[in-house]
Amino acid sequence: MKIFELKNQTILITGAAGSIGRELVVGLAQYQPKQLILVDISELGMHSLLQEMATHFPKVKLKYYLESICDTAFITALFERHLIDLVFHAAAYKHVSLMEKNVCAAVKTNIKGAKLLIDTSCKHNISRFIFISTDKAVEPVSIMGMTKKVVEEYLLFKKTENITTQLSILRLCNVYDSSGSVVPVFKERIQQKLPLEIKGNDVQRAYIHKDQLLPMVLAILDSAHSDGVFIPKHFSVQTVAQIANHWVQELLGISLSEYPVTYKALPEYEKEKELLYLESDTVHAMDNDVLMRIEPSTTQIDIEMLTQCIKTAEAFKPDEARVLLQKLTVT
Repeated sequence: MKIFELKNQTILITGAAGSIGRELVVGLAQYQPKQLILVDISELGMHSLLQEMATHFPKVKLKYYLESICDTAFITALFERHLIDLVFHAAAYKHVSLMEKNVCAAVKTNIKGAKLLIDTSCKHNISRFIFISTDKAVEPVSIMGMTKKVVEEYLLFKKTENITTQLSILRLCNVYDSSGSVVPVFKERIQQKLPLEIKGNDVQRAYIHKDQLLPMVLAILDSAHSDGVFIPKHFSVQTVAQIANHWVQELLGISLSEYPVTYKALPEYEKEKELLYLESDTVHAMDNDVLMRIEPSTTQIDIEMLTQCIKTAEAFKPDEARVLLQKLTVT
């Protein structure tokens, strides 16, 4: 798809009021699409987004829904009422520590909701479906990462069926200063002169900036090889301590050694360093300067176990759901 064709497209964006979803909405609005359909369960977030759109893109036609992507009746009606061309699925629970204590919510939203959207998109022969994933899906140790890996595996499985929908995965690292990152937490605490808490001594994270997101999305749409897993070509790697030090210097003009910091052990559901792909994966160069395409070495998904995992979460059996999720993501 050429970029100029976006003007004729009806585009669905889930998680539209989140950090990534908002970047997609505002970025794609610049191309004056036929219609943007926004879905988010956050009333406050949606209200803020709509105000921004009214100010900067008053001529872009919008439909918006405060609904859950887990609601089968809503998703069915959504695709029946709108002739959707493109789907960007960014809705998900992303806070790692919260999902460790809310396994059922993670499975229902991150897996059931994504599967429902993928299946419905394929059923309606949607042109393109892009799933926003995370580096935490690579050899995951957290519940959040496991849910994302399951969806990646399901999407790759779905590609083996006789479907016309082009399915893509954009696997991102951390988005610097997004609502789910450590940056706004540090900034707020430093401004209030409150102590910082850093987990682990040498924890490293890869970061992109939010303005890198739209060029990557456009590159996927413009690529001849649209199916598969895509990762950022350019990102920075920083330790959490380096980020803390930067903001202490930026906001107070002192070094981290002069500021009260508590160091805690890294929880077992977090890794010292995340990966964007495995050594056994095949990396393909692309005809752009923003993406690399990854061909996973292996893909596998037990559909029966996946179905059981969702049913267990819906029955609110977190311990059983956790066990099934772990089994689904064993490599």
